Amino acid sequence: MALTGKKYENFYRTTGGGSDEVPASKLTKAEEIWDLERAKGMDYYMDLPEFAPIIFQLQQMQDELDYLRTEISSNKDKATFPGFGTSGSTALVGNTPLLQIGTTNKTALAGDTALLQLGTTSSTALRGDTEIPPITIKLGTGITLTLVVELDGRGSGVVGAVVEDTGNRKTYTGSISLTEKR
Repeated sequence: MALTGKKYENFYRTTGGGSDEVPASKLTKAEEIWDLERAKGMDYYMDLPEFAPIIFQLQQMQDELDYLRTEISSNKDKATFPGFGTSGSTALVGNTPLLQIGTTNKTALAGDTALLQLGTTSSTALRGDTEIPPITIKLGTGITLTLVVELDGRGSGVVGAVVEDTGNRKTYTGSISLTEKR
């Protein structure tokens, strides 16, 4: 998801020599005053009704920015998508078999193929009113992926995906449009 454009402007600049540049000496003085006030919990300004609400809101914004930085950092630091792993011995990676319906690697999906039952006859498989139930896969602790397939019987459909992250109380959704191969 792309970020929208920013809606704010700089109060001042620290370089460039324009009329909006604040000299380093003024910034140093402002920082010294800030350090002194912060050490006392902004006591003086929190007693002023003109400043207290603004300082309160600034602190809430700072807390929110710290939270967002944590979330961004934890997502940037991920080596892989949750549940996919980093080696061939991890599910959905390398040569790990996903369907173990047959008795050996040579008989997977062979033998009793009635397990599939996707249509009523060979001419109606995946056509018309064939129902494909949602598939839910556990990706990790508190994380599930649910796939739903909907076909309209006229050569198109959609695959919907929902990732539920109950630990972080987040839901991600997406879909892929399908068209019949001709």
